[in-house]
Amino acid sequence: MGIKIDPGKCTACMACELACGYHRDDAFALLSACIIAYRARELKDYFGVVLKEEDTLVIARPEGLEVKRIGAVEEDQGEADASAKPMLLREPCDLCADREGGPLCQTVCPVDAIYQG
Repeated sequence: MGIKIDPGKCTACMACELACGYHRDDAFALLSACIIAYRARELKDYFGVVLKEEDTLVIARPEGLEVKRIGAVEEDQGEADASAKPMLLREPCDLCADREGGPLCQTVCPVDAIYQG
């Protein structure tokens, strides 16, 4: 069981990223979040979400979900999503194990784009 992201619902509001950073550091520290929202500069209104799990990166974009094994991302740096590279240095998602209400990112998502499954 892990976090799932519906890229069709996501609006890239960054509430998940802020909540994750806050959960990990008790401050709005985006660099400690294991989930990030990103925008592409070359395409207007194009955005996605990257989630670091234990062994994989989940990349949710308008065209769908992509799951990459972390070793494959490191080997294939030329084709890896630019937002995925900094994610390799971050701690993986622990589903907010110490929180009774479940993952905080799921709780704060205003459009229910994040769910457990």
